[in-house]
Amino acid sequence: MKRIAMKRTTTNRTTTNRAFTLVEVLVTLAIIALLVALLIVVIPQVQRQSRSSVCLSNQRQLNMGYSLYYSDNAGRFMGVDTGFFAWDWVQGQSNLNGQGFETENALKLGRMFPYVGGGIATYRSPFDPFTPFQRLRTYSLNAYISTGYGPNWSGPPTWQVNTMGKIAQPSETILTSLEYDHRGYNINSFGISVNGDGIWIDKIAPWNPGHWNFSFADGSVSSYAHAGRQDIVDYYMTLPVNGVYWPGPDYEWLRRHLAPSLFE
Repeated sequence: MKRIAMKRTTTNRTTTNRAFTLVEVLVTLAIIALLVALLIVVIPQVQRQSRSSVCLSNQRQLNMGYSLYYSDNAGRFMGVDTGFFAWDWVQGQSNLNGQGFETENALKLGRMFPYVGGGIATYRSPFDPFTPFQRLRTYSLNAYISTGYGPNWSGPPTWQVNTMGKIAQPSETILTSLEYDHRGYNINSFGISVNGDGIWIDKIAPWNPGHWNFSFADGSVSSYAHAGRQDIVDYYMTLPVNGVYWPGPDYEWLRRHLAPSLFE
């Protein structure tokens, strides 16, 4: 039997490594640059929204504490100032030589502290750029409620909202706000003149770009988008003086929400 020899043939296969073209590299770099740009825009917005949520939550807790104290004390508000009366929400230190300061003890001795579950951190907004050693408390209470200074700042001499029943528009009446007091800490309550003269006795902290956060007497919280450009707000709200003259829609909105009963 004749054996047939099979001839093995081999095929040489070569693999070609394909490199990126210049166009592909440029497109990839453009996509990466676009993603980085989007992150640069989106991340600060997410951070601001997160801080705003914490800020509003803090004010909601303070608002709840204010209401609980009212219920526990036969329908009497705690004081909204910082050491004028024994029943004030904060027992603040004096402003010595223009250099104010506030200690943790001032908060703990105030009537609000037993009702605040978050402790001292609840008194401070995450927007506050100062360290706790520079400025311990961000929030202030409405001067036109309880025993505040409001009636002395162009309010009727005998008028004072001192019970829940006298707050005619609770959902429109501010209880807490972020205050910037250039003297070192927020001395007493927050108020502006409400007679239409455009005078800001106190100043709203401008640290949440485009918005101011508040809580209201009905327990709700809200961010108000101010009408003023941010650079103008920054200027007026950080002036190192009291009694700032700045009329306009933001002044009108604020005075009507500090003492709405005056405009019925």
